[in-house]
Amino acid sequence: MGPRKINFMPDSIDGIGFDYGNTLVSDPFERVTKLKANDFVAIMEANRYEISGRKLVKAWSEVNGRMNYPFCSHFCQEIPLVRAVLERLKVKRSDRFRISQQLLASYRSGLKYVLKNDPAIPSVRNVLAELKRKGKRLIILSNERVYALDMQLQWTGLAGYFEKIIASGKLGIEKPDPRIFRHMVRAFDLPESKILFVGDDPERDIRPAKALGMKACLVEQPGSRANAWRDYAFKLADEEKPDFVIQSIGELPALIG
Repeated sequence: MGPRKINFMPDSIDGIGFDYGNTLVSDPFERVTKLKANDFVAIMEANRYEISGRKLVKAWSEVNGRMNYPFCSHFCQEIPLVRAVLERLKVKRSDRFRISQQLLASYRSGLKYVLKNDPAIPSVRNVLAELKRKGKRLIILSNERVYALDMQLQWTGLAGYFEKIIASGKLGIEKPDPRIFRHMVRAFDLPESKILFVGDDPERDIRPAKALGMKACLVEQPGSRANAWRDYAFKLADEEKPDFVIQSIGELPALIG
């Protein structure tokens, strides 16, 4: 799916809602696990397990792609995910919680480094600043836990560009549930037709936004793999398709008047 002609007047948009993961910030998982692989090995060795970094990262990647549950933070990772990795690696049950805590702490230190040094983030800040200069109101709506989203927005320096940050974990409902989108509409206090929602997931972002009468922009993720918590191959009906498609949010300021 390539870029499509915009079928609305760009200056009719007053509010822009953004998904977070793979819309504003690319999935950091592979970068973090590559960065921290040797530290993971050292943790396992300190606990008397000889497991190569390659084997551990492969198991972690498989669990991350297949395991999902409500409000699971895949970017920040969580104890249940790491414990499932250790179970797959046949670590003794009595050791799993202790080691998972150590691995998770190491992973999150790597996540902080990766996000603080992500070369794409300054461009994202510039885009958000330009949209605000154009008078657009900005809100984040993300399937994420509050603490995980707050940490990441602090490390990336993105929090200050948004008038409200909506995390599904706080509300107890997740996209694509229309109730969470209605919560965003109430926060904007705008007609749905004056809101644009920008996201990477056809099923969880684009379809519900269009169903409620919002405009929708798909941030296309070519080559990305589908998994238990996102499906880029999801097929939308004609009336559910995005109003336009971009490869990067860097394209937004030129498209939105």
